[in-house]
Amino acid sequence: MPRYLIAVLFGLMLAWAGWEEMGPPPFAARVDLVVEPRMPVRFYLRKSGGLFRIAPVDAAIPIKSDVFYRDHLYRRVPDPRIIEVVATDQYHYLLTKGMGTFHLPAGKYKIEAYRGLFYTPGEAEFELQPNETRRVTLRMKPWEGADPSAWISSDDHIHLTRSKADDPAFLDWLEAEDLTVGNFLALQRQMDAAPQYAFGRSGEARRRGYSIRPGQEIRNEFWGHINVLGASAMVRPMSTGLMYANSPESYPFPSLQFAEGRRLGGLTGYAHFFQKPQRSAIYMDAALGGIDFVEVMQFSVLKTGPWYELLNAGLRVTGIAGSDFPVPLNNRRPWPLWLPLLGPERTLVKARPGEASYETWAKGVKEGRVVVSNGPLVELTLDRATGRVEAWAGFFRPLESLEIVRNGEVIASVRGDGSRTRLTASVAAECPQSCWIAARTQARKLDGEPEIQAHTNPEYLLRDGKPVRVESARRAVAAKWEEELAYFRNAGIVFPDDAKRWEFFTAAEKALAILKAE
Repeated sequence: MPRYLIAVLFGLMLAWAGWEEMGPPPFAARVDLVVEPRMPVRFYLRKSGGLFRIAPVDAAIPIKSDVFYRDHLYRRVPDPRIIEVVATDQYHYLLTKGMGTFHLPAGKYKIEAYRGLFYTPGEAEFELQPNETRRVTLRMKPWEGADPSAWISSDDHIHLTRSKADDPAFLDWLEAEDLTVGNFLALQRQMDAAPQYAFGRSGEARRRGYSIRPGQEIRNEFWGHINVLGASAMVRPMSTGLMYANSPESYPFPSLQFAEGRRLGGLTGYAHFFQKPQRSAIYMDAALGGIDFVEVMQFSVLKTGPWYELLNAGLRVTGIAGSDFPVPLNNRRPWPLWLPLLGPERTLVKARPGEASYETWAKGVKEGRVVVSNGPLVELTLDRATGRVEAWAGFFRPLESLEIVRNGEVIASVRGDGSRTRLTASVAAECPQSCWIAARTQARKLDGEPEIQAHTNPEYLLRDGKPVRVESARRAVAAKWEEELAYFRNAGIVFPDDAKRWEFFTAAEKALAILKAE
């Protein structure tokens, strides 16, 4: 490192360390911020209407993402009370203990606090005089009908470099976002990125029901991106093909990596769901029954079209949600303050968090007991004896609609009136053949926000034990996989040898035969 850079860094370190000795600036007012009831929150300070930066803070996480995800946490004190997350020139603050102290110039202020999906935002306005000491209280409460303790919420797709020493601060962040389970995923582009210090239980951090569980994203420009969550060890190779790996070979293919991930106790599935890269082996693995989930909600986009097509084709895949953090911070500027940074869209499993939060959540995903949401709650109950379906939705903002869908078609709909924050609907499903049923809801959004929505996973009404099968969807999926397979045959994909090439195309043809079977 050049000497002038060393001198600059040393000067910054001295300035950082010297704050305590210097004390607050003359005439600064002191603010003691307290959350009632006491809980960590994410908060923002406004002065004269504009966002105002707090300095100094106890720890900082500067997010300047590149393809290697090398951002690190920096601590000024061992147990920080205020953590600053900096991304795209926007400053976000985590009040990790539910209380903190900082010094501000005189003026008029507003503090806004947010916590996950189940809490109504809190706010307080105040005016400070020079040298004043002021206690400011933020009151947080769940919105009517929400019970945060009844749900395990997860973001399945977070890329943050993590050492064991970082765990307390990252758990603080999860608590401030009320995100029960954070799946921190290692990945690779010629070198390991967003590395995790260990895998399985030895790499898990737990506290008060919150859990960080390491996993990985495996990438290939032909097969697509896949996630292995919670496995006891890393699956190697972590990437294949010229774009991501150190070898041109696109082997092993996802079916083999899924099998290994499951052998190691992990959940397996496809990331992004038909986003870049556009090529994917998802139809093959869905037909062969090798996946636990598909990310149907990401960047606050809910991809009902391709998901419904898979379900109608008789391919039972659980839809989950994951952010691909920190990518969304670059996609949406400025960041809509209400949306959590971690878990802006979430995979919700109805169960009480505890010491086995990750295991309970993973079991819910395997069983399809999942709601995906970036705001509202929606639930559905099905009486299989009568075919009667009941659904309800709630939020702290007015709801615009609640719909019940059968095989993707709306069979019941209730519209909001501009003020109602809770909607209910019921209908007789009337399924002469096997069908799936789900509920979805949409809430009012503010300027700059994405669509605010939630969707249950399907419940099934099976006739004579037969799977759902809408012939048009089945034919469409078979045709898409046949087209993809034809592309793969002529794309110059590199395999280690002819036997490995034969292995892939044999499995691919088997999947096509399954999809085409009468």
